Amino acid sequence: MRRLLGALLLTGGGLWAGVWAAGELSRRGRALASWENALELLEEELAFRLPDLPSLLKELSRRAAAPARENLAAVGQGLSRLGERSFGEIWAEALAQAPGGLDNGDLELLGRLGGILGRCGWSEQRSAAERTRLALEERSRRLREEQRGRERTRCVLGLALGAFAAILLL
Repeated sequence: MRRLLGALLLTGGGLWAGVWAAGELSRRGRALASWENALELLEEELAFRLPDLPSLLKELSRRAAAPARENLAAVGQGLSRLGERSFGEIWAEALAQAPGGLDNGDLELLGRLGGILGRCGWSEQRSAAERTRLALEERSRRLREEQRGRERTRCVLGLALGAFAAILLL
């Protein structure tokens, strides 16, 4: 009875590991979508309102979805240190503290944007936000294509590894 229970636990654990790995792709997809939305809002604000940077970050952190909302709020709070640190450094710190499922390539794209915001004219900032959003949309499209096959494969692989371990121990 104990062996059977142990085998079931190992198999279930393997399945859970597969589901968790598949969920990582979903979390990254949601994070990318949230940043795409936030950058679209940024473009709109820069095109129509031309707010100052603190107001812009406050508005974006209010209207954006998580996890972009948390990152933008952290940048807004970090503006109090703007004299001692550059905006790009504050932006990079906020991204590093709460990446929210993004991979290094995604963070690099967003990090480059932080080096541009607040340093040049409104139209250049809007163009940079648009380029970043389009690049994130492309990465999101590739992720969705990759996700179709990988989710099922990871679940089955996790289940198979758990069952294999259970068989070895029986």
